[in-house]
Amino acid sequence: MFSDLSPSSHTYTTLTFVGRTCTVTMAPAAITVRLLKDGDLPSPRQVTRPYLEQDYDKLLQECLQQGRLFEDPKFPAEPKSLGYNQLGPWSSETRDIQWKRPQEICQSPQFVCEDMKWTDVCQGQLGNCWFLAAAASLTLYPALMEQVVPSQQSFTTGYAGIFHFKFWQYGEWQDVVIDDRLPTKHGELVFVSSAQKTEFWAALLEKAYAKLNGSYEALNGGWINEAFVDFTGGLDESINLQLPLPNLYPLIQKAVEKRSLMGTSINIASQNESEMKTPEGLVKGHAYSVIGVYEVEKNGGKVQLLQLRNPWGKVEWNGRWSDNSPLWSQLDPALQAKLHIKAENGEFWMQMEDFMRCFNTLEICNLTPDSLCDENAQSWNANSFQGSWVRGHNAGGCRNYTSTFWTNPQFLVTLREEDEDEAGICTLLVSLMQKNRRQKRSVGRDFLIIGFEIFQVPEKFDQMNLVSQRMTLIPSLIPVRLSPFVAQRDVTSRYQLPPGRYMIIPSTFHPHEQAVFSLRVFTEKQHTLTEIDYEIMAEQSVFQESPLRGSLETFNAHFARLSGQDQEISAEELQRILLQITSKHTHLKTDGFTLETCTSLLNLVDVSFQCKAA
Repeated sequence: MFSDLSPSSHTYTTLTFVGRTCTVTMAPAAITVRLLKDGDLPSPRQVTRPYLEQDYDKLLQECLQQGRLFEDPKFPAEPKSLGYNQLGPWSSETRDIQWKRPQEICQSPQFVCEDMKWTDVCQGQLGNCWFLAAAASLTLYPALMEQVVPSQQSFTTGYAGIFHFKFWQYGEWQDVVIDDRLPTKHGELVFVSSAQKTEFWAALLEKAYAKLNGSYEALNGGWINEAFVDFTGGLDESINLQLPLPNLYPLIQKAVEKRSLMGTSINIASQNESEMKTPEGLVKGHAYSVIGVYEVEKNGGKVQLLQLRNPWGKVEWNGRWSDNSPLWSQLDPALQAKLHIKAENGEFWMQMEDFMRCFNTLEICNLTPDSLCDENAQSWNANSFQGSWVRGHNAGGCRNYTSTFWTNPQFLVTLREEDEDEAGICTLLVSLMQKNRRQKRSVGRDFLIIGFEIFQVPEKFDQMNLVSQRMTLIPSLIPVRLSPFVAQRDVTSRYQLPPGRYMIIPSTFHPHEQAVFSLRVFTEKQHTLTEIDYEIMAEQSVFQESPLRGSLETFNAHFARLSGQDQEISAEELQRILLQITSKHTHLKTDGFTLETCTSLLNLVDVSFQCKAA
């Protein structure tokens, strides 16, 4: 969590260049509200769109008719598909890499050998354990796996060197087409492989995800919840295991029953600790899948166990209930045979107390909106909004930035009905996602620090029709809840609030940072979600006098004199011009224009965001 946040006010002014004159208009702004319809949130099973407009069926038929193997022009077997820095064209890591089709790697390759198992997913020379741990968890649920990895694909019947996989992206499913040329060194796969050397579904899935994100290197470093959401379209929750959590084991049990995906990790204090092995056999900064729970009887008491898996397929826990623990001999032989499979496959059991002591974060991805509700709960009500933060318009940053915070997008949520299982409480889940940032790593951009704050809305809010009134009100509000501000794609939090009206303000941590975002809101009972839209409108009676009169030539002469040799007006020059104009009109009640305001005005008309007007 970052520092406390405290907003202040900001002023909107419009500068309009009209015909032969330069007119400055200053007017109050009106407030409009747009209702987000129930059901705006797409269903995970909605129609899939072809990614990059590549239609799998059409391309497959073309290749079969022409008797050729597919070569993907959108993700070619070239260095740029590997990466841009550590895996860039001139990196020693990519030296000697050859792209080969599976039949060039082994005899009789298969898409799937028998069935898909979590032991099929073994990490290669890429730091994408977060993705692989999620993929391993997905194998536990055949119906979900079929959605992501269509099974009717093979290297025999209808083979044309083309495969496809489906991922959820910001409200819709994308069908990603790839060819089957894979990076190899000395005849071995460089990245993910299967424990069965003739099986290739996992390697091809990884390639499709790399294409979706721009390159293999773009998958270096991430969070398991990101892959969970992309595999399911579900809603992720992050649980801090260092906090007192008396009901954690029942919650995990219910998540397993609801077929939720789960992952866990150990935090690192510095990059030097990344993938460092602890004395107990655990790996720091590494994503593990949580794949099972079991409660056993021992010495007249109950012992709560969790089953985990390391996507490396090796390196396991060596403490209580590990493969070589003598505790297994104290169980009934039949139960011991059921649970205790002694093998170096990355899979192991831990006692609940050890799990909470060793790990820091648990991620639970709800496959359906009611994944963690009571058994008799109905599906949650969901709404979504796709928006953006635009520099100079609504990229206000968090409450630490007092003059701009109020300009951020704002949403009103009305909670009317209490949850059935708890009087006076409404459960609210809010998920904020920044779009397409991983794909921009190759040009030096990464995830921004994002988060959101929730305020209770006072009754007087509805009577405030002017921007100036609400920009004064918002700084006085105290947030009733705040999410963490983190440099991750997804920030999701669960809250329990009394019925009422609340304002959600999503933002980047720093102001003037541009990004596209998706906001999703879930409640157990009916709710309404409205977007507050600020419209700037000039009133004819406010100010109609034009400071510059005469012909267009006169205007051009004035502009040339004011802009100097570069024929461009900077924020500093605009500030001086506006000061000269307003000083001649003493009837105007204004404190002047700050440099920040002038920068914002220029950004509104300068699409290149160079803060200049020409």
